[in-house]
Amino acid sequence: MNKLVVTTAAFTFFLSFALDACVSSEEAGSGKRAGAPITTQASADSMRLLAMADSLARADSLRAKRGGFTSKQDTVVASLVRKRKTPARPIKPIERPANPAYTVQIGAFARTKYALQSQKLAKERFPDLSIFNYYEPFDKLYRVRVGKYDTRTEADSLKKAMVAQFPQDYSDCWINYMAK
Repeated sequence: MNKLVVTTAAFTFFLSFALDACVSSEEAGSGKRAGAPITTQASADSMRLLAMADSLARADSLRAKRGGFTSKQDTVVASLVRKRKTPARPIKPIERPANPAYTVQIGAFARTKYALQSQKLAKERFPDLSIFNYYEPFDKLYRVRVGKYDTRTEADSLKKAMVAQFPQDYSDCWINYMAK
């Protein structure tokens, strides 16, 4: 970019110097009318070169002001994005029931379709266990849970059996509690 600026500036200087050196016969003193205004006769080519040098100089100064950024548009629309200081969703405090029942949660889904698919698959695989599909309106999630036990150890043994039998599907399941 600096090379272009120097070249344009040098070209502008040279062109203005060359045009200043050319004078008409009236400027040289051989004019017939005394007191007539002095006019410079420049050819069409020299005027075109002068206009081109002027536009190049203006373009270089605009590029310098913009930090090298060029655009074919003369207007740019920008907006300010503000970051939130608080999380997007408020976090619900955990309310543990006085005497909870333990269960194995196999998923939490935002879409009903996926929650029903998971529930159907769990019913096929574990027909003798109770399957719960509970919707939590606070965070808008469907929680799919398997089994309902009085102790955490019973729920943990079910979780281990599920992971052993179907490791690709239930490796991320966890133990949760629910009201009896």
